[in-house]
Amino acid sequence: MVFTNRRYTGGADEKLIAGLMALGVKSAHIIGIERLNTALDDMQQLREWLPNRKDTIPFRFEPDDLIEVIGAVHDYADGSVMSAFNSARDFEKLKLREEKNKINGLSDDYYNQVIVNNSFPHFSRIDHFLSNPRNTEIAALYHDSADELKQKILAARPQFETFDSVFAFLIEEIQKKRVALKGKRRMISVMLHYMYANCDIGSKKLPTTPMTDNAHA
Repeated sequence: MVFTNRRYTGGADEKLIAGLMALGVKSAHIIGIERLNTALDDMQQLREWLPNRKDTIPFRFEPDDLIEVIGAVHDYADGSVMSAFNSARDFEKLKLREEKNKINGLSDDYYNQVIVNNSFPHFSRIDHFLSNPRNTEIAALYHDSADELKQKILAARPQFETFDSVFAFLIEEIQKKRVALKGKRRMISVMLHYMYANCDIGSKKLPTTPMTDNAHA
């Protein structure tokens, strides 16, 4: 039985197993990162056997898909790379400061100095890339990654004082894959900010409670 922390494409496990069998192995199984993560999520008691079981990390996520998206977007270029605020959609995203930022607890300083100044100029490139029919596979990886992060952030949000801290945590965790991100690390924050501005992560409205229901009645 072989355990690996790498993802493998469809059919790759059958080929590897066939290669092992050809060496005389009577029975072979390959357990990839996907099955390992599923097992750890479904059987929490397994974590008690891990050396990092006492870590205080708010949540765990698998960044490989997102790193592949970051690499693809980083290598993509068109005439709109540095043309910030060039569409109505860009200006719609700027309205987040008064609405979504307040709901999620993102500070004005972080939004203006980091997201608007540093990341917004790249959003047009990401829009063009993800909407290109040639990039449907990468777009699927983007949406899978965003969906995973959205759910885990919502579940662990009380552990973070602000959404600024959420971004800091995510960036630090993804940067642990330094080899895969060589020369592309600045795009980590850009991609996460794009997810937020595009409402793929973070809350779009206040949680529904009896108190908020009465307030809106």
